[in-house]
Amino acid sequence: MTDHEFLKLLKDKKVADAYQYYDSSRYKLALARISYEALDKIINNYFETGKESIQKVFSDAIETGKGEYRPHSESVNFCGIEIGVSTAMNKLTMEILSLLHNFFDTYAQWINASMLGENALEISRVSLKSVEREIANYPEYASQFVTDFCDIVNKSAYLYISDFNNTLKHRSQIYVENSINIFTAEGSVAIPDFEKDGRPHSKEEVLDILKSALEFCENQLYESRQFIENYYLNADCLYVAHRIYNPKTYLFYASKKDIEDSKAPINHYYYIEVDPTNFLTEYHIMLTMDRMGNGGEDGRIELYNSPYPIVMLREKNSENIIGIMKPEDGEIYEIKDFHSLCYRKYVVRTTDFEIEKTQAMCMGQFHYFPYLSDATIVYGIEDVKKDESNEGSAIADGADAIDNKNQNKSSTND
Repeated sequence: MTDHEFLKLLKDKKVADAYQYYDSSRYKLALARISYEALDKIINNYFETGKESIQKVFSDAIETGKGEYRPHSESVNFCGIEIGVSTAMNKLTMEILSLLHNFFDTYAQWINASMLGENALEISRVSLKSVEREIANYPEYASQFVTDFCDIVNKSAYLYISDFNNTLKHRSQIYVENSINIFTAEGSVAIPDFEKDGRPHSKEEVLDILKSALEFCENQLYESRQFIENYYLNADCLYVAHRIYNPKTYLFYASKKDIEDSKAPINHYYYIEVDPTNFLTEYHIMLTMDRMGNGGEDGRIELYNSPYPIVMLREKNSENIIGIMKPEDGEIYEIKDFHSLCYRKYVVRTTDFEIEKTQAMCMGQFHYFPYLSDATIVYGIEDVKKDESNEGSAIADGADAIDNKNQNKSSTND
């Protein structure tokens, strides 16, 4: 399954907000992998140079009767800045283990959002331990993956990563030790032994321990994706009842010429259609452009936060507005801004809403997003010529309605 197909699956299951955390986790691991490959080259070059220096000592001794070993110093060009080899080794080691430590935070967010939907823990409350405790309360996810996930914090790889970073953060610097044995010409670049909260960690070769830690994290992310893919190919998330996509748009123009001249509509609003006897007290809204159904290489999917300050509740098969809903957060959102992607919570009100309804329809700026909302465009009948009225136009009550369906058929509300 490609990334776009995976994102579409999450979108269809109404947990698309989780993908940002999956992608962030993967990116951290990709950066850690780049740093590891750079460190591998630096260390191997350090070993090779050291070996050559020691071999020269013995060759000089054989040829001249005297061989002298002089400790050599090397530098590494880091983006145009020359830094010592030992500094480069310490920098990359710290960088890799820091990225792996950060990985677990976004990894916990990924599991939290992808499985728990509307029941997900608030971002500020999410940690590996808190998500482990919460996931255990959902028997439908019982599996080997969840069992292993709930035991991550007890794994030696996790404890090494965590203890190393917390020691640096709260206690003291741990310096990489590098040396070349003058008799065997064998090199060593190692993290010395250290202890954290009664947990001892023995001396380890840098490349060995970092490779093991990196692969541990990569396997965690890979297995989580496999589990989520397989689960949602066969089941739905049970905690997304309030989540919807793409409210529709209504635009009324004074005349057809106003449309042609790109003038602003005189009435406008966003809305969802509801059964007046059976609707929810809140809705969680996200906007999506889903063109995966088009097939071919141009198929793609894009997700956006809802920027709508007010959305109408319109009775099905009618133009009767029976209520409004407004964002619970009270903030101003743009299509693309600093906010994390979310299903934005709107609270419904069915009494004392007439003034706000009228103001939303007639006042302020209004933006229509063509690929994110199906629209009904209506204009006054007075500008419609006689011959146009016989061409099948839907004219009723002094208006001509035009259905402007967006190309993204699957993005309309369920």
